[in-house]
Amino acid sequence: MNSLNNLRMNNPLVICYTNDVVKNFTANGLLSLGASPAMSQAPEEAIDMLTPANALLINIGTLTKDREQDILEIAKTANKVGTPIVFDPVAVGASQYRKDFCATFLKTIDVAVVKGNASEILALINSDAKMKGTDSDQNLNAIEIAKDAHKRLNSAIVITGKEDIVVQDNQIYKLNNGSPLLAKVTGAGCLLGAVIASFLQSDKSTSIDHLVEAVSIYNIAAEKAEHLANGKGPGTFMTLLLDGLYQVTYEDYLNQSDKQEVQ
Repeated sequence: MNSLNNLRMNNPLVICYTNDVVKNFTANGLLSLGASPAMSQAPEEAIDMLTPANALLINIGTLTKDREQDILEIAKTANKVGTPIVFDPVAVGASQYRKDFCATFLKTIDVAVVKGNASEILALINSDAKMKGTDSDQNLNAIEIAKDAHKRLNSAIVITGKEDIVVQDNQIYKLNNGSPLLAKVTGAGCLLGAVIASFLQSDKSTSIDHLVEAVSIYNIAAEKAEHLANGKGPGTFMTLLLDGLYQVTYEDYLNQSDKQEVQ
């Protein structure tokens, strides 16, 4: 399923309601890959923006009380016009405020994909779970958390970490590509949410094949960037990640993806 070439041919519009820290990096990452980003945050234009869009990314990294209603209104509009939503509940377990908002959001809005680290996804389904900022607990069982979240939230689940877990339609894949330098760049995980959104198809249900390809393509691009950085560090890597997204091919995915289906 050559979704990458299809993406580059059609330049899908991805509406990003994302956090203030990562807007520029997210937009440049989508452009490098071949998608068309729009960082629209006005409910007044949501129907015009979302009707032709392939997907909407909602990222709560810099959530404030003033933004809550806008996020909900934009997401409701996406549901109304049939635009799939990728929801990134950044640091949801770090505060009761974030937990309460995410609970309201997920009760109110139909979401195609929920993407986060293991601690974030656990906090969505377990009110007692806590986090230190955006950090994830490395001792958590990501596969079990993803399976449970998939059942409870009725959406596809992508859990990021040393190994990435993708669950949809009761199928589970573990993905092993990537670079440790991704954890050293602010916004790398947020950009992945936007990349996943760019692989969705607004007129079809979310396919696990699209999700696996999206995450793998991103991580293979990161591997390319790490190789080219040649030990220079996160600053060089961050720039080269954009180059990696521009250069990565479907053939790279076929030849280099490290994935396995698990029970």
